[in-house]
Amino acid sequence: MIHRKFRLEVINILNITRYAIKNECLIPWVKFFWHIEAANADIHYKLLPTDCIDVILNLADYVVYETECNKIIAPPFHINGLRSKYSFIHQEKTISIFGISFYPHGLYPFVHKSLKEVQNKVVDLNGLSYSLGEKLKKAVSNDTTEKIIAEIENTLIQELSIKQDFVDKAQLISDFITISDDISIKSFCYERSINIKTFERMFLNYTGYTPKILRRIKRFQNTCNQLVHQHISLTDITYDNNFTDQSYFIKEFTRFSGTAPRTFQTEKATVKENVKYKYL
Repeated sequence: MIHRKFRLEVINILNITRYAIKNECLIPWVKFFWHIEAANADIHYKLLPTDCIDVILNLADYVVYETECNKIIAPPFHINGLRSKYSFIHQEKTISIFGISFYPHGLYPFVHKSLKEVQNKVVDLNGLSYSLGEKLKKAVSNDTTEKIIAEIENTLIQELSIKQDFVDKAQLISDFITISDDISIKSFCYERSINIKTFERMFLNYTGYTPKILRRIKRFQNTCNQLVHQHISLTDITYDNNFTDQSYFIKEFTRFSGTAPRTFQTEKATVKENVKYKYL
């Protein structure tokens, strides 16, 4: 089993710098930019399911992703799509990566292709959008981190192409993502006079996931944050996140993370638990 190969001890604390989006036209689509650089690295961490789509611009030694089924040596510029399953990331020697984190529906207006193809996958950026890949390659050729971040943002501004029809659909997706879990998909669609099947197809096309799965991923992320940062009881987490009972919460958490909640707290094997962020 893959988890037996995984190194549970903390090998390196990752120091990641997050950069805020400066141009307002990108804010509805892009969460933030990020950068990590390290020498003599030896990184072997678990990646948890996430509701963002990351474009990875790797300028150094290759990144390996490992799942239950296979290992993938990622192309230098690649997309790590929305994940509903845990996986592992391995990188050694030199790390120099720039990343762009998009909202679930945020990548579409830059590539204009269905994101069903990036679900639980690592995809070559050039294969999805050759134009975006080539322009970002030029952007990261600058000589300082600040210039690279600025050029990445300029590149995205140039590549952004949206029509009002997509803006309206993206707003529906955003509304659903942020609305209370107490409101069912059926009620949400009824209040907005949209057919459920139409909404689900739209959601799948623009994010790569159905509304139900993405809502479950977001709930899982919330429980992770509570376990890592708040250390509250499983009973309270169950109640706070509207699980029917504690056994269902444990089963759902284990499905997404590969470990039970208490084991998750003790092994500290994920990127989430071994990162220090600097915000600029």
